[in-house]
Amino acid sequence: MSKLLIQERISQELNKIYQAIQQLKIFMEQLNNISNPIYQEALVNSLALNLHGIYTGIERIFEVIATEIDLSLPTGNKWHRDLLDQMAVNITNVRTEVITEETRAILDELRRFRHVIRSAYSFELDKDKVLIVVNNFLSCHHQLIQEIQSFCDYLDEREVK
Repeated sequence: MSKLLIQERISQELNKIYQAIQQLKIFMEQLNNISNPIYQEALVNSLALNLHGIYTGIERIFEVIATEIDLSLPTGNKWHRDLLDQMAVNITNVRTEVITEETRAILDELRRFRHVIRSAYSFELDKDKVLIVVNNFLSCHHQLIQEIQSFCDYLDEREVK
């Protein structure tokens, strides 16, 4: 895959992630303005689903980088965690780190939360936990986007096959 195609795939995912972040913000605002418990539960479920989608999109970006630049996509039972760890590492003569250790730690929380979403029924979701994860993510999403954009800028400066 060419450098331009890698950058385009990353850009497309970032646009979708941005749209999901905007929905998160709207749902959080609505949650604060609605007192009906059934609507609150529906909004919490929507928040959780958006978090799931956001992490999945981030992971797709990381998979493109691992496959096309690192030439090494992790395998095994813990490949999701290993992929996240891989993105926080500077690989000499291959690429700089994609994300900082601070961002990796926050994304790891989101990765673990996504696992809960995949295996739980919506009525089992803990509203307080969902809100903590949403707020933690919203507090760092600008940094995450900036780090990925910086990585794309780095690609412009390097020769990537």
